[in-house]
Amino acid sequence: MATVESYQALCKHLIVASKIVGTEIWTAPGKMKPGSFLMLFQVLTYFVANTYTVIKYRHDLIYVLKVLITLGSAVQLFVKFIVLVSRGDIFQEYGKQIERDLLRPFENGTEVEIAALSRAGRFLWQVFHFLFYLIVSTGIGFVLYPLFMYMSQGTLLPLFLYELPYLDWHSVDKYFIHFAFQLQLYVLGMILEVMSGYLIVMYATYAIVRADICLIHLRELRTMLDDASKKSDAADKAAMRKKWEQCMYDHRLATSFLNNVEDLFGMICLAQVMMGVFTVCNCMLLVVLVNWYPVYVFLGATFFELSAFFVIGHLVEQKIDELYDAITSLSWYRLSLQQQKEYGFVVFRQQRPLGLTAFGFMPLNFESYMSVLKGLYQFFVLVLQYVE
Repeated sequence: MATVESYQALCKHLIVASKIVGTEIWTAPGKMKPGSFLMLFQVLTYFVANTYTVIKYRHDLIYVLKVLITLGSAVQLFVKFIVLVSRGDIFQEYGKQIERDLLRPFENGTEVEIAALSRAGRFLWQVFHFLFYLIVSTGIGFVLYPLFMYMSQGTLLPLFLYELPYLDWHSVDKYFIHFAFQLQLYVLGMILEVMSGYLIVMYATYAIVRADICLIHLRELRTMLDDASKKSDAADKAAMRKKWEQCMYDHRLATSFLNNVEDLFGMICLAQVMMGVFTVCNCMLLVVLVNWYPVYVFLGATFFELSAFFVIGHLVEQKIDELYDAITSLSWYRLSLQQQKEYGFVVFRQQRPLGLTAFGFMPLNFESYMSVLKGLYQFFVLVLQYVE
């Protein structure tokens, strides 16, 4: 499949998902549609129900912790919804930029350029299928758990433990009202979660590919400079000048792509890290205090998602470092005087901070990830010592 066609096919799936959850960043960016109001109403209803349940069972710490296990996911989904709706026009423009400045110019380019785009396309489709099957299997597990508990122990359980105000789910008719509300909210939340998470992966991947294209041309320029002699003819100098101009253009676009990723997803990454840490701490408390099957599912899913964000940030940072090494390894002294001045500006720009961060508070890389893991480990040891 052609690169542009592959990208457009992926976008079609995301467009359907965005219509379901009311963000519509491709069809009606920045506008509140009926689906947007429905999603907003249900999220606010969840917060009211969660607060009501916590107050109702405030004297039972274990039950309150079980109720709060979904709070972190709800907060980060709410932040993602607000960001996608309020900045939909910027998301749409970046999607157009990917097609205009990356896919169309190079889908029929050199063999190396086509290979870079093809690898990215295959990777994105693999991630898409993985997330689809993961979410379907997880959803089936959540839905079947209350049925399993009823058949094995005769216990009637809701899908989640938060309660709608003034509706006692212990009666059969009101139980199905709870179950229907929680099920459809879970489905909408998972669609929004997969769509926003996949959007980060897709946009970050294409930013990395744009840097790869720049690296390809920088290596070609380095070869030309290394092979250049003092008696280069006019044709060689013209080819070198053309390649230098192409590298300058590529570097400007690569930094633009990388800056767009940080600008679009900084707030989402901050919410993901903060709420992910909150949920993991809550789950560790429950693991120590009770033997409850769902807590392991929440812990595994949250930890996987939290780790994925740091991996994406690390890959972006790695590509930025690779770009810097390629620039500084050029034989710049063989450039013309004007090109040497331009080279100085390129090096200066590359030294400015780039990469994915949690809204500027911390970079998303392996160093930050290790710091988060260290803090979580210390918290877990502290909980164990307190329980003992």
